[in-house]
Amino acid sequence: MASVVSEELIANMVSKMQNHVIVMGYKFLGIYVAEKLREVGLEFVVLVRDEAQLPSLYKAGIPAIGSPVARSYSALRLAGVARASSIICTFDDDGDNMLTVLNAKKLNPKIRAITIVNDRDLAEAADASGADVVLAPYEFAGQVLAASTVSRSVAAVFIKGEFKSKQISEFILPEGKPIKVRYSDLNGVAPVVMVSRKGELFTNPPDDLQLKEGDTLYVLTDHSSLVAFQEALGKSGLL
Repeated sequence: MASVVSEELIANMVSKMQNHVIVMGYKFLGIYVAEKLREVGLEFVVLVRDEAQLPSLYKAGIPAIGSPVARSYSALRLAGVARASSIICTFDDDGDNMLTVLNAKKLNPKIRAITIVNDRDLAEAADASGADVVLAPYEFAGQVLAASTVSRSVAAVFIKGEFKSKQISEFILPEGKPIKVRYSDLNGVAPVVMVSRKGELFTNPPDDLQLKEGDTLYVLTDHSSLVAFQEALGKSGLL
């Protein structure tokens, strides 16, 4: 991609895009999303409410289109929404995000719509707008922060479904210590969903698997089982 782009070049670039991603908003989360899409080599176009952002985006070589509320529908068309694979809505205003999802689905019923909700009480309304994925960043950030007060081992959290209040915790067994613990000894405290050993993964370990120094355990925990698992490792001399 060129280091500097113009409005004319943007229109030409977008007209050729197929199965691309539309990113709505370029603040905080939107910037991060665009960076990640760039890293993995996916084509994308950014739509911004504030057209004053466009010159800096063009200078950075990022394809962007102004999308003030009054022109949001036509801006989606210009962004090639009918040919896009996904749209990611990161506006600060939840109403803007839901309106965008509704418009995008009207123009392309097959598009995958992903949106954030800043007010978690609006998650149900966001679902009703047709969004395929609804994320409440503050909710799961709060979950990570709260869990991290108990342990430094929290590696991932679940953001929806029946495991929403749980997380995956990562424990690395120390080097240089004799380990006499089997998989079943710890799996009874909290489910050990995977064991990593020098690049080899045990995703459904047998109960009699002898754990070894340097093994990495990935454990499904909630607050109480995380504490219990750490205590079990401590009693075994592994913390």
